[in-house]
Amino acid sequence: MRPGTGSVVVDGNIITAVGETAGHDGNDVIDVGGMTVMPGLITSHLHPDFYKFDIFSGEKPGKELPPGVMMAIGVRTCRVLLESGFTGYAGAGCAHDIDAQLKMAIAQDIIPGPRIRACGHHIGTTGDMNNRSRWWKGYETPGIDLCGDGPDAIRTMVRREISRGVEIIKVFAGAGHGIPSATSRNIARDELSSLVRTAHERGARVRAHVADKEMILECLDLGVDIIDHGDEIDQECLDLMVAAGTFWVPSLVYLWSLLEIGYATRFGVNPALYDHVREMLPIAQQAGVRILIGDDYSGVFRTMIKDDPLDHQVGNYGREFAFYSEIDGLSSAEVLTWGTSNAGQLLVDAPATVGVIAPGALADLIVVDGDPLADPTVLSRPDEALKAVFRDGVLVIDYLPTSKAPTERSTVLGPEVRR
Repeated sequence: MRPGTGSVVVDGNIITAVGETAGHDGNDVIDVGGMTVMPGLITSHLHPDFYKFDIFSGEKPGKELPPGVMMAIGVRTCRVLLESGFTGYAGAGCAHDIDAQLKMAIAQDIIPGPRIRACGHHIGTTGDMNNRSRWWKGYETPGIDLCGDGPDAIRTMVRREISRGVEIIKVFAGAGHGIPSATSRNIARDELSSLVRTAHERGARVRAHVADKEMILECLDLGVDIIDHGDEIDQECLDLMVAAGTFWVPSLVYLWSLLEIGYATRFGVNPALYDHVREMLPIAQQAGVRILIGDDYSGVFRTMIKDDPLDHQVGNYGREFAFYSEIDGLSSAEVLTWGTSNAGQLLVDAPATVGVIAPGALADLIVVDGDPLADPTVLSRPDEALKAVFRDGVLVIDYLPTSKAPTERSTVLGPEVRR
């Protein structure tokens, strides 16, 4: 992120000029002198329908509440994202096609919300770690998990997902990262190869829940686009990721939370692996890996940790910037790119551009009263610091002391979701 001063000129939903000499015609000028104009933030591992999710209940995710209620949770999550300064998210799994339906509702101005790259169900196999318990309570309609066996069945599932608006296929390639299992492998190589090939043929990307090195290497070899978690990533993995342009979402807040509440052993979390990922992140950054922010927000720890960092509450998503900036060898400027320019490369396909302030980029912008480079914690205090949010060139949140009224298309979210 390169700081500077001057004007940002927007025409429709496109930034047309940036800098001290950027001109405008004198109409619709918003003076934000002394504040920071920056790209809207983007989280790249989001489950919009996880809220007050009780991981200990034994419920199958996606079936804990009726579909309509879970969609209402998704609408609420969109509000929380905007009020937190997040103008985009890349989905990491949801039930009932919620990502795709939220994206449709936002595009038709039914609800305000962020830019979305839609994910869908978790794809897995019979008897895997998401399909192994309470077999006598199987359900006829899926929650968040689908399972199939063999390359042909996997191919069919992927095509069905994409036909329903899914743009990221989520596969549980392996266990780990707080999900214990008798085996690290969750899907056969020929099945995973079929999944990746089919997704890419239809223009979708693939993200894999994977923690151990052997499965990480297999995912990279087969062309998986996003490594979720990657607890055993090492230099060999990083070299392959740089060459392929693979994204990495470390999602360490979840592991930190398990360690904080003393549940690491119960969930199979090795504190040494947590420390290992922290040590690898500066190396990955220096090597040029496209690292992303995002975690398993769900409110799962709300009864165990005061101010649960993984609750879907205003300001919580922004805590990640300070969390990672505290790691030796990482700067706040570098970490900020994880939630802006890096994430923008995942959120939209070229030639569209998002996550940067540059001529030709989409106008997803926020105004912050403070300097997130000097103090990244400002992004975790949007109730104090966030003054405006522009989504696709439209002012959707306006807390500026003096500014023009929002355009007819925009909806200013009320203060009721601000905490």
